[in-house]
Amino acid sequence: MNLRISTDRADGAARLRPVGDVDLSSADVLQDAIDSAFDGDPDTVLVDLEAVGFLDSSGITVLVAGRQMAEERGVRYRVIGATGTVARVLELAGVAAYLAGRPS
Repeated sequence: MNLRISTDRADGAARLRPVGDVDLSSADVLQDAIDSAFDGDPDTVLVDLEAVGFLDSSGITVLVAGRQMAEERGVRYRVIGATGTVARVLELAGVAAYLAGRPS
């Protein structure tokens, strides 16, 4: 399945909604979308994983890099909406709380 990403901007926030699988072959698409989300200096970047069915380590790397970029720029960054296998993968990798903006 190809990865498609829509981005909505409102009230100082950029919200990304990837649809599909995030793996080695599509992680660069997510990376480009996250990088672009920081254009225009938003207050918040949200990555909504509700419609992501699969996430591997390359996707986790991109999500963590987005969080690090946000910290460098003083922007709030949250990964939300992960369910099922995707939520479990984030938990097993030990990054779920970090990406959600919660204390671990």
